[in-house]
Amino acid sequence: MLSSTESLPRQIRFDGAHNFRDLGGYPLGCGGSFTPGRIYRSDHLGRLTDADRQRLSALGIATVVDLRRASERAENPDLLMGTGINEIWLPVEAEGADVINIRREVEAGRVDAQAASEFLIEANRLFVTRFARVYSEFLHLLLQPQSLPLVFHCSAGKDRAGYAAALTLLVAGASKHHVMADYLATNLCNQAHRRALMAGLPESAGVETTRQALNVLMQVEERYLTAAFTEIDTGYLDASDYMSRALGFDADKQARLKALLTHSGI
Repeated sequence: MLSSTESLPRQIRFDGAHNFRDLGGYPLGCGGSFTPGRIYRSDHLGRLTDADRQRLSALGIATVVDLRRASERAENPDLLMGTGINEIWLPVEAEGADVINIRREVEAGRVDAQAASEFLIEANRLFVTRFARVYSEFLHLLLQPQSLPLVFHCSAGKDRAGYAAALTLLVAGASKHHVMADYLATNLCNQAHRRALMAGLPESAGVETTRQALNVLMQVEERYLTAAFTEIDTGYLDASDYMSRALGFDADKQARLKALLTHSGI
C-alpha cells in the first residue's frame, strides 16, 4: 500500500489555491490503491501565482477541467498562461453549488445557515439527475491517457468537484467510507480560508448569524453527499448500474478506468 489512510488526503500547497489535492493513496477493493499523480481535485485556479504555475508544470498536469458556470469563470478565469495545459469546460450550472453568488447573499443577510444547507443538499441531488451528461463527459475524459495527469475543479472545490471525486473513487473501487473521508477532508483543507472569510465580515448587527451561515456554506457535511447517494440508490441498483445506465459508462469502461487508476505495488 502506498500510504496509510492517516496520511490522506494528499494536499498540495499552492499560494493561490487552498483545496488542491491528489486523489492518490486511497485503498481500493482490489487490494491496491488509487495511483498517485494521475487525478487531482481543487478549488478554482483564478488566483495562481507564477510559482503556482511552476508547481502545476512540475506535476506534469496535462488537463484542467473547469466545472463552474460561465459567470464564475468570467469573474475568476483560471490563470494558466504559459503552462501549455489544455483547459476543458464542463459546466455544472446548479445554482445551489455556486458558492460565490450564494456567499454574496449570505453576506447580505438574505441566506441563513439552514437555507445554505438546503441549497447544498438539493445541488447534490441535481448532480445525479440533471447534470448526468456533464459527469458522463467527465468520466469519459478520464479514460483518455493523453488527458492525464488531470486536475478538476469548481469554485470552492467541494460540491461539484466533490461529486466528481466521489464518482472517480467509486469507479476505481474505493469504499463509500473512503469516498466520504475524501469528501469531508475539504473541511480541514479549507479551514484557514474559511476562517479568513468570516473574520473579514464587517462588524454589524446580525454578523454572528451571517458568520454561521458562511461557515455552513463553505464546509461540507456527510448528509450533502449522502443526498446524492440516496438519489442513486432510489433509481438504480448501485453506483455501477447508475454509471452504466445514466452516464453511458458501462462495465467495460468502468473496468478500463479502474485499471488505469489502480496501483498494485507496495
